[in-house]
Amino acid sequence: MNKTIFTRNRICATAIYILFLVSGFNVKAQIESTIFNPETRTIKESDALFFTNRPILVNEDNSFTFLNKSTDKTNTLYFCAYDFETDSIYLNARTINLSDQYPTEKPKYNLFYESYKYYTLERGITRYYIIVGGYGKSFKKQVNSYMKRLKANYGDSLFNKALVNVFAWGTEEEAYKYYNAVRKSKNGANDFAIFQHMLDDFMSDSVFWKSNPKDITVTILFSSMGNNLFKEYLEERKKQGIPFVKTYKRILFLGSVAPRNAFERGEAFHNLHEMTDTVDVFVNSKDVLLKLSSVAHLKNRMGNKGPKDPEELPGYINVIDIKDIITIKDMSGLGHDYLLTNPVLQDGILESINKNIEKSEQ
Repeated sequence: MNKTIFTRNRICATAIYILFLVSGFNVKAQIESTIFNPETRTIKESDALFFTNRPILVNEDNSFTFLNKSTDKTNTLYFCAYDFETDSIYLNARTINLSDQYPTEKPKYNLFYESYKYYTLERGITRYYIIVGGYGKSFKKQVNSYMKRLKANYGDSLFNKALVNVFAWGTEEEAYKYYNAVRKSKNGANDFAIFQHMLDDFMSDSVFWKSNPKDITVTILFSSMGNNLFKEYLEERKKQGIPFVKTYKRILFLGSVAPRNAFERGEAFHNLHEMTDTVDVFVNSKDVLLKLSSVAHLKNRMGNKGPKDPEELPGYINVIDIKDIITIKDMSGLGHDYLLTNPVLQDGILESINKNIEKSEQ
């Protein structure tokens, strides 16, 4: 089983993600949370946050390892901080779903409250961004390389003025084993449900918001196979009869492998207005990877063909055709990596982010 070791003698919970002063706090319920705080660490505003469902292994020297291969849903999320300067990972918290179903009970401990106190009340950050990327990368590529590229392309607007959290899900696979991706995205959806439940609980806490300013907005971006993870999550949530919560300001679909009819009545993305104010669907007909996927599975993908019957979509859904801005540089990644390669798209996203930040500061 492949492994990726990031740091030695560095299992260190910090105030970066959860300002918690008690060493080793544990809460048992449907969702069990464990807070790790064996030593203190200076807060670095430039550190990046991520959460992962990859299994963890603690070594004899107190270094820890996230496994690159995993075949089962884990029912576990680890919340971590990545230090760009030292290329180290700090383990902040572990949350486990003890049920075979998606969680529905109110968590006895919800880390979003501590995150809000630090990031919003102390630092004044009101824009939260969650990124659910694609499939098939090693853990190091998902965390180290991907987050460094995000920071290089989006810089201070994201990492100093907003809160970014990346979901490093899935497993490392060879390209020819891409058929495993759908099954793995179902496992990832099961574990993503833990994160979504805590976020829903936090955003819908009317008692808490009576005494605290609800001036935050949360945007989530699904890229590539992350779109199928979200589709699987929504379908299972519907089966369990869990109602939507208006959690997000915006949901973005990029490089989407979801089917073209995903917004139709009875399908996974129908009624997303109950979960978000706005949906943006980016369509790139030059996406070679999605074309290959369409041929292999005999299914057209929303990311390169667009939603079915776009003229009939409700007004909260925006379909954005970006084929005319795709460059030769973008095509080196089969036209599928434009979030991190296309400067025009980056400028547009940054402009939108900065406008939102300026509004919050007025």
